Amino acid sequence: MLNKEIREKILKIMELGLEINSRDKNTIFIRFLGHCEALEVVIHSKGWRNSLGADFFKDIHFSLSSKNEAIEILDKIIEKLEKLKTI
Repeated sequence: MLNKEIREKILKIMELGLEINSRDKNTIFIRFLGHCEALEVVIHSKGWRNSLGADFFKDIHFSLSSKNEAIEILDKIIEKLEKLKTI
């Protein structure tokens, strides 16, 4: 089971993704895989287009990462999303 700090950061990422996706120019894909405790975040900062790769991709398997490593990765994702939010 994921600890409280990690769960809160995952929720923050989901919240930011929903907020950013409410705009036309950004498309954020967030996928939580509960059966293997993994999170994937894909960002198409100019919007999703067929055959166009993502500008940012990060995945983390929490069962394979230390708590500190997981928090560092989650913080980087949050930082990226917060930058997009201000654009």
